[in-house]
Amino acid sequence: MLRHTSRSVLFVVLAASGCHTLPEAEPPLACTLVLLKTGTRDEPLTAAENKQVFGGHFANMQRLAREGHLLLAGPYGKEKTDASLRGLFVLDTAERERAKALAETDPGFQAGVFAFEFHALETTAPLRAFLAAELAAQDEAERAGRKLQPGEGGRMYTLLTADDADAAAAALAGNPAVLLFARLDGKRAFAVLDAKDLEQARAVVAPVAARLGSHVLDAWFASGGLANLPDKKRA
Repeated sequence: MLRHTSRSVLFVVLAASGCHTLPEAEPPLACTLVLLKTGTRDEPLTAAENKQVFGGHFANMQRLAREGHLLLAGPYGKEKTDASLRGLFVLDTAERERAKALAETDPGFQAGVFAFEFHALETTAPLRAFLAAELAAQDEAERAGRKLQPGEGGRMYTLLTADDADAAAAALAGNPAVLLFARLDGKRAFAVLDAKDLEQARAVVAPVAARLGSHVLDAWFASGGLANLPDKKRA
């Protein structure tokens, strides 16, 4: 995917509402994680095609975000466990066919540059509310006469994927470096760590590695605003 992703295209949910005494727990947000991988296209894009495809890619992400479908997006960095990984989308739907239809509007997919892999993802992280904040920041910039460019305001993070969601939830509970925790396909864990490189991420994970179990770490680029998205519930 893109080398960068727009700060306007990214993350967040709803605050729990209070009753008479204690507030009811907010149910997890059920959505779809789309992994963007290297597609089937054999011949390289010409300079003109590259400009058209990736310009369309960014514009389509912007449209999906504005319509409330695309909650989170970003490209993988150089340090990754699978060379075919290009980026990811988190779409605000748990319906696989709906997610597939939304993802396939991407010009990169249509040109054969990307292929998709779909996973069910559940999180208590406030992705809808954060998306609204990101779009509001973009609107404010545009009212001031400045258009945010793809990648502007972004930074590196680390993605953690673990085989055992329950073990990962227990091991990572309360860790301030965990910005987002999610359950992947019901069994695995998916987390965003506030670590700008894998060395920093390994230091975060080292004290709980034995309890965490089998896991992998991947470099990832996303909005700098994600650092303000702590997921307090961790499950």
